[in-house]
Amino acid sequence: MSHYNRFKEDHFLGRLRTLSGRVLELGFGDADTLFYYDPGTDVVAIEKNRKWVDRAAKRLTDGGIGHVKVMEGSAEKLPFRDNEFDFVTSSFMLCSVGSQPAAIAEMFRVLKPGGRYVALEHTLSKNGLFRGLQKILAKPVSKIADNCHLNSDPLAVIGLQPFRVLKAEYFPYYLEPPLYIEAEKPAGQKH
Repeated sequence: MSHYNRFKEDHFLGRLRTLSGRVLELGFGDADTLFYYDPGTDVVAIEKNRKWVDRAAKRLTDGGIGHVKVMEGSAEKLPFRDNEFDFVTSSFMLCSVGSQPAAIAEMFRVLKPGGRYVALEHTLSKNGLFRGLQKILAKPVSKIADNCHLNSDPLAVIGLQPFRVLKAEYFPYYLEPPLYIEAEKPAGQKH
């Protein structure tokens, strides 16, 4: 297993196995992550691309996974009540939404007080050369990579809401370094 895949497994995928209660996953893409949740969890997964929703539904049915519901939707306008989820998760989704601040605000809104946002997201490189390339290539790459922006800075956007960042672990991986993030909605915070 590559160092990159080990980082993903040890941080994000391993954490998905430990979640409980009601979970919202945003931007599930090929649906691989949906198979990591414990059968005791109640998982709702949203994806903006209808073709991925249809594929995921078939994969879940074929795999006998009944505790995950998939639906089409937007991270920037979630169809859920305030304070509804124990966890919100995403992997490599935040870099491709139309409005990162709107998506983070919606995640914060639907999390219960004390709930957590668990994510593996692309981030700006700490390497000056790669960071420069990310900024130059961000616009052209976004046109061919489903709106993915190489110059995303998820911690800065998370900081727009009163989240408490519990963990942020960086893996230096060329032009798209992943960043594992776990952030908590403060217990006294309703919305």
